[in-house]
Amino acid sequence: MLQSSAREWIRGAFQSLAARISFFVFAATLTSALAVAWTSGHALRAFLRSKVEQRIPAAVVQVRDRLDLWYAQRSLDVQVFARSATVVDGLARMARSGEGRGEVEQYLRYVIDGLPVYPSIFVLDAGGRVVAGVGRPEALEPEALQRLASSEEVSISGVLRDRELGPVQVLTSLVRGRDERRLFTLHAVLPLRALEEQLASESQGRTLVFDAGGELVASSRPVEAASRRISPPLVDVPSGDVRDYVAPDGVRVVGSTVPFPRLHWTLAVEQDYDAAFAPIASILGRTLALNLGIVLGLAGIAFAVAASMVRPLHQLSDCARRLRDGESLVELPVVTSADEVGILARSFGEMVHSLKRANETLEQLAITDGLTKIHNHRFFQDRLLKEIKRSDRTGAPLALVLLDIDDFKALNDRHGHAVGDGVLEQLAALLVEETRDHDLVARYGGEEFAILAPDTDCAGALALAEKTRMAIGRKAFDVPPAEEPIAITVSVGVAVYRGDREAFFHEADRALYAAKRSGKDCVVVEGGG
Repeated sequence: MLQSSAREWIRGAFQSLAARISFFVFAATLTSALAVAWTSGHALRAFLRSKVEQRIPAAVVQVRDRLDLWYAQRSLDVQVFARSATVVDGLARMARSGEGRGEVEQYLRYVIDGLPVYPSIFVLDAGGRVVAGVGRPEALEPEALQRLASSEEVSISGVLRDRELGPVQVLTSLVRGRDERRLFTLHAVLPLRALEEQLASESQGRTLVFDAGGELVASSRPVEAASRRISPPLVDVPSGDVRDYVAPDGVRVVGSTVPFPRLHWTLAVEQDYDAAFAPIASILGRTLALNLGIVLGLAGIAFAVAASMVRPLHQLSDCARRLRDGESLVELPVVTSADEVGILARSFGEMVHSLKRANETLEQLAITDGLTKIHNHRFFQDRLLKEIKRSDRTGAPLALVLLDIDDFKALNDRHGHAVGDGVLEQLAALLVEETRDHDLVARYGGEEFAILAPDTDCAGALALAEKTRMAIGRKAFDVPPAEEPIAITVSVGVAVYRGDREAFFHEADRALYAAKRSGKDCVVVEGGG
C-alpha cells in the first residue's frame, strides 16, 4: 500500500513538464559537477604551474624593458645638458679666455633644482680636473675622475664610490663647440638609491640587479648579506627559464633571470613560492562551491523556464520601459526560438543596436573638431582633468605644450580662408605624426593647438616642443588653390604640472605669449626654463 502511494506521487509529480525538466537537468548537472570536481585537483596544479612559468619571465622582461627605458631617459638628460647653448658657449669661452664658469654653473644649478635625481653635475677637462660643477664632484676618487674624462660620446659608468652619497653611477656626454670640436666632458652623478627606487616602483616581487661578476648592485627590497650574490640555481640558467629554490636568506622562492645588455648586468625577479601557488587551495574550494551552485541554479532555472513561458515577453517589456525612461546600458534577453516571441525579440534587438550605434556616432562627433578631425576643446578639458588626477595619485610627471600659428590672420588675408583651413588640417595631421600614441593632440581654438604629454618631465616636454616646432618649420604646406607651397612657423609655450590645475594651463598660456613677444618661431618654458 505504501509503495503504491509512493509510485502514485512520483507519477503525479512527473506529469509536470517543469518537474521533468528540473529532474533531468539536476541529474545531468550533478554528474558533470562530480566529474569536474574529481579531475580539477589534478589539472589545477599543472595549469597554475604553467601560468607561473609564463608570468615570472614576463615580469622580469617587463622590468628590464622599463629599466632600459629609464636609463635611456637619463642618457637623454645628460645629452640635453651637454648640448645646451649656455653650456657650449660658456665652456667655449672658458677654453679661450678662462671666463664663463659662473654662467655654466648657474645653468647646472638650475638643472639640479629641476631634476633632484642628480645631486651633482660637473665638467672635466682632458686631464680629469673639475673646471665647473655644482654638488660635490670632489667626493669621487681622482682616479675615477681621470677615467671619466677620457670617456667618448655618451656613456654610463659602472658602480663608483662617492664619499658622501655611497655607491653611484656617472652619466657622461661630450661637450662639443659649435665647430664640433671636443671641448670638455659633462658628467651627472646618479646615486644607486635612485635605481632602487625605480626597481621598487616597477617590481611585483623582489627584483635584484647583479653585475657581470654576480655581485649585487641594487634591489627593490632590502636584502641580507647572504643574498648579495646571485643564487646558485640561477647561475648559467638560460634566460627566461623558471626555477624554484631556497634563496640565501632562507625563503623558498620562484625566480627567473634576464640579461640587461645596456650595462652587462643580470636582472632577477623572485616571488614567494607559497604566495605564487596559494591560489590552488582557494581555486579548489571555489570550484566545488561553483559546481554545487551550478547544479542548484540550473535546476531552479529549468523549473522557472518551464513554469513560465511568457518570461521573454516580460523581459522585452521591461527593456522597452527602461529605454523609454532614457537608460542607455540595457541588455536584451537572448531569444533564439523561431516563434513569434523570437521574431519580436530579434527585431527589437536590431532596433536597439541601431539606436546605440547612432548615439555612439553622435558622442564621437561631440568630441571631434569638424575641420581637423582631431579632438576638440571639450575633449581636451575632460582629458586634462583626468590626467591631473592621475598625476596627483601616482606622482607621474605631466606636461602641456601650446602652439599658435604665427601671423595666421595675414595668411588668411593673403590666400583666403579655404587655404587657411587646409593649412590647419595638414598641421593637425603633422602634430599627430610627431607625437607619441599616448599623447593627446587637440585643437584648442582657432589656430591654437594643445599637446598634453603624460609621463613627461620638463626636459622631455622641451625636447618634444622643439622637435614639433622644427618639423613644422621644415614642412611645405601644399594647399590648393594656393599657387605655391606655404611655409609657416609656430610659437610654442611649455608648462609642467606642479599641483595647481589652473596655474598649469595659465603658465603654458603665458609661456606661449612670451614666445610671441620674443619674436615668434620659438619655444618658451614657463618660468624662463
